Amino acid sequence: MLQAFDDFMSPKMLLLSLLSILITISIIFLFLSFVFDYSGEVTKLIPTVFSSMVQNVFEKLETYPFLSFILEHKFLMAMFHFLVYLGAGIVIYYIFFTIYAFVISFFNTFFIKYIHRKYYENVELKSMNILASVFFYIKTILGALVLFIVLSPTYLIPAINVLLFLPIYYFFHKTLVFDVSSVINNSKEYKQIKRANWGELKARTGFCFMLTLVPLFGILLYPYYVLYLGHYIMQETKELRYVNDFHRK
Repeated sequence: MLQAFDDFMSPKMLLLSLLSILITISIIFLFLSFVFDYSGEVTKLIPTVFSSMVQNVFEKLETYPFLSFILEHKFLMAMFHFLVYLGAGIVIYYIFFTIYAFVISFFNTFFIKYIHRKYYENVELKSMNILASVFFYIKTILGALVLFIVLSPTYLIPAINVLLFLPIYYFFHKTLVFDVSSVINNSKEYKQIKRANWGELKARTGFCFMLTLVPLFGILLYPYYVLYLGHYIMQETKELRYVNDFHRK
């Protein structure tokens, strides 16, 4: 944990982290500029569009008798507003986080090679083919969407609505483990490491996911998550290959 943080704070890693953030912001700004047509008005239009979207949600909800009854009471209305704005804020935050994770995935090789040269030169870096990556992402995205659709009705139920974080964690866990392992391992080793260390991997990605719940801070630490998990998978790969070689002999 501390070793990974020390690596994260190195000038080279911080530079790559800053570069990935700037690329992410540029992609989002260009997208919004394209959508709104006027790049100079983007920052002014975002709050307006956000408020308009929320207002449309309330107008549609008023058509349902039970929800219409709730919206007539000030306290319940205030709570409902809070839930809608909070939900919209969480969605926007994790959309940004997902885009950033996608951008930084192109730098994962640099992060892994950095700790490889520094600590694990005796561990050969293997990799998976592009088809395996494409198939993995299609399957993972579909899995996360299905989970989100199934759990979305729980959003308005206090305490139970935390279940909506499950599809987000599912996507985070699967992609983080794959992105790191795909640089170090081939497909067979990836499956072996997942099967033998599923509990430890979930505990580590769970710790990282808890950090993402801290706005901005959690996003900026994403390279740390890669380095943190990279150290663990490097060590497990070293042991796995030793055992595999022993059995082959």
